[in-house]
Amino acid sequence: MPKAKQFNEGEVLQKARDVFWKQGYNGTSMDELVKATGLSRSSIYDTFGDKHGLYVKSLKYYSEAQTEKLLIELPSGLSSRKRINWFFQHHIDVSLTDPNRKGCFMLNSTTELANLDNSINQLAVDNMDQMEALFLSWIKEGQANGEISKRFKAKALSRHLFNCINGLKVIGQTKPDKSTLEDIVKVSLSVLD
Repeated sequence: MPKAKQFNEGEVLQKARDVFWKQGYNGTSMDELVKATGLSRSSIYDTFGDKHGLYVKSLKYYSEAQTEKLLIELPSGLSSRKRINWFFQHHIDVSLTDPNRKGCFMLNSTTELANLDNSINQLAVDNMDQMEALFLSWIKEGQANGEISKRFKAKALSRHLFNCINGLKVIGQTKPDKSTLEDIVKVSLSVLD
């Protein structure tokens, strides 16, 4: 009869995520994961398959938690244009309050591994599709009520905004300067006028 797990998988994924997020996949050893999670190597292998399996599961956990957190923090009653503005301002605030300048785990993972690892690439594509769909719904609503220009197609605008938010995250990680980030947002969102 198999032994029951004696740990909280969510807590383990958070601890592993923090190590991977700080050091990257290639910069993280199994010894560091054992130390951070408090699990033995055999428990990690039994539960997650290997380091890669733990990484993928940690990245999925992060992505789901970020989406949930974002939707909880999004103020209710905002118009579509104000939701988009809030979303960008939220990411400025995240960049400015991150003393370790670790950036976005999904974006870091994409730049480190997406061209080398099909499972990470698929997670990145899924994340992109999800974010573009969110922007698309807001843009369509804003175009329908006249709040957002119809100069560009809604799908093109949603792709643009996804691209801009990722650029904002990179600049926020490398040069977290409020004025710089606000200038980027102002120009990025000018296509909605």
